[in-house]
Amino acid sequence: MRFPVKLAIGSISAFIFIILVGFVLFPRMITSKVKGMVNLAPGNEIRDMFIKVPFALSFKIYLFNVTNPMEIQSGEKPIVKEVGPFCYEEWKEKMNIEDKEEDDTISYNQKDTYLKKWWPGCRNGQEEVTIPHPLILGIVNTVARQKPGALSLINKAIKSIYSDPSSIFLTAKVDDILFDGVVINCNVSDFAGKALCGQLRTAEALTKVGEVEKFSLFSSKNATLQKRIKAYRGKKNHRDVGRIVEYNSSKMMDVWPTEECNSIEGTDGTIFPPLTKPGEGLFMFSPDLCRSLIAFFVRKSTYDGIPCGEFTADLGDMSKNEKEKCYCSTPETCLKKGMMDLYKCSGIPIYASFPHFYNSDTSYLKGVGGLSPNKTKHEIKILFESITGSPLYARKRLQFSMPLESTQKVELFKNFTGTVLPIFWIEEGVGLNRTYTGQLKSLFTLTKVVKVSKWLILIGSLGGLAAAGYLFFKVDGRADITPVHEIRRHESKSGSTVNGAGGHVLSGNGLEKY
Repeated sequence: MRFPVKLAIGSISAFIFIILVGFVLFPRMITSKVKGMVNLAPGNEIRDMFIKVPFALSFKIYLFNVTNPMEIQSGEKPIVKEVGPFCYEEWKEKMNIEDKEEDDTISYNQKDTYLKKWWPGCRNGQEEVTIPHPLILGIVNTVARQKPGALSLINKAIKSIYSDPSSIFLTAKVDDILFDGVVINCNVSDFAGKALCGQLRTAEALTKVGEVEKFSLFSSKNATLQKRIKAYRGKKNHRDVGRIVEYNSSKMMDVWPTEECNSIEGTDGTIFPPLTKPGEGLFMFSPDLCRSLIAFFVRKSTYDGIPCGEFTADLGDMSKNEKEKCYCSTPETCLKKGMMDLYKCSGIPIYASFPHFYNSDTSYLKGVGGLSPNKTKHEIKILFESITGSPLYARKRLQFSMPLESTQKVELFKNFTGTVLPIFWIEEGVGLNRTYTGQLKSLFTLTKVVKVSKWLILIGSLGGLAAAGYLFFKVDGRADITPVHEIRRHESKSGSTVNGAGGHVLSGNGLEKY
């Protein structure tokens, strides 16, 4: 067999092998392996991490200290100064686990526990700050929406409970405001004060500590069970892993006026489906906002050497986007870009936005002094590895503010200039360490080696085919000519004879015969 033919056969064999193994069988093997690993059925390692995250998330809180409280009472523009961060570890765990094989679901109650930490750059929590009193501002704004005729009664109750205050602002230690609690004097005898305290107890806004009642921003969320969630495990369909199908025993919320806004889409944010394409986005359901959010793809990125995609999210613009108008407090009263009214969700007129009104309508920023929105510090950012569905790094940031509005029936609210006053913002963050990224790196190292090898072999086989063809046709079109050399014969002195016959050498006489 000629060499060009051998080369062609070898190249064709390599080509077929690499197509079958490198481009077909290996990707299918990886896909099958990922599907088998990334589901929440009992026995899977990912289930254990889903039920109890084995590491703490960072949880940071920033408060806005009001520097001119008495001037605000007279109608001037609020001036604030950010104070923080106040740092905590956030441990996530799911309780009361229940599996259902027939519909491939898992049900649970989320529990988040916060532990105070003093990392470099964190504040100690003993600083005193001045903020709008969440109860005073929240109560007045709520009654103004629900029963404006009761505002005169609320005016009396505030004077009774807070001992005839001169402003709506609270000055206290940060630890007390956040978790330890600020004392609320509900030991009053007048009807208005008793009625208001009764409502606060019913709404679970107050916590009984010994003989006194206290209010704080986060104590009610610390180590308490949240509403029940039912989600797919993803054993039957990997695209469904973690997707919520019921919240608080209902397949839809009943908060908003339309079915579209009441729909529950996405996961709880701790897990996402594997083999996700960047254009599909990441869907998350947020109970605190009573809505689903989608994080959309921004650009390609890397994390600890692992290729991934960068995603971000926003709160939209319900004043212009028809699909988001169902989040308006009324069809005629919609907040502007980047702001969401959570009154229907939480029962309190509190607004959600990004910190410092980042990516919000500029009118909100103009209404308060001392704010400096910054993309890097204040956006939502997720670095997501799409093959395994792993969030490698995430920073979720939200600011909570309250409307400051003039109300003539409440003495402390008569002179306010209308604005949105920020109270605090939070950052929930996670970044996988090398213990967890190392497992992903081994997968990507193998994938990268196979990827490089398959292209090298493919290119080599095609090059071998080209070389074999060249050699074959070059040799086939060439005539091989054997060279002829002149042979000189020497006459012997006597003619040789065989069996007495004369030799074949002809003499001159012999030639004459012809």
